[in-house]
Amino acid sequence: MNLLIYRAFAYIPVSIAISIEVMGPLVVAMLTSWQIKDLLWALLSVVGLFLLAAGDIHKVIDIRGVAFSVAAAFFWGLYVIVGKRVSNGGGRSVAAGMTVAALIAVPLGTAQAGSSLFLPGVLLTGLCVAILSSMLPFLLDIYAMRWLPSRVFGVLMSGSPAVSALAGWIILNENLSLMQCGGILSVMAACAGCALFARPRTLS
Repeated sequence: MNLLIYRAFAYIPVSIAISIEVMGPLVVAMLTSWQIKDLLWALLSVVGLFLLAAGDIHKVIDIRGVAFSVAAAFFWGLYVIVGKRVSNGGGRSVAAGMTVAALIAVPLGTAQAGSSLFLPGVLLTGLCVAILSSMLPFLLDIYAMRWLPSRVFGVLMSGSPAVSALAGWIILNENLSLMQCGGILSVMAACAGCALFARPRTLS
């Protein structure tokens, strides 16, 4: 999932890539929904994601980036479904998943970068990236999925493109169009509405 979205970043803006990727959890949210208002939040999120993508000020969309993002969306949707099932494992589930991911990613990285992948500076950078982009987010996801219904978790994840757009504005000095600002508000409203009106779940 992460490998695919990182490849997408090489071809299209981060906010566009994340906007496409988050459709995976949104589909899960809609498929697992049995309340009319859940579908409303999902629809509101879709509108927001469309505005974020359509309002890209550079108007640069590469089909390769879109393809990688769609593939990442598929695996993110599966991640929400499978993660819900293994969430009781907590940190053990994350450790097992990271081990399998390393078995896939390390050979690919070695094939591309060769022995330079094992330089101390590269290893240190890789460790920091692994902790911040995979270990901590996935660990928090697992515990969130333990307590939240799949539909709620899926729509809450739709806040990702809004966060990425804001981060791009603040950190990377990327400007946001009015349409993108509208998309951010729409996504945030969907996330807040879903979390606020979700049915309480009995904790076991």
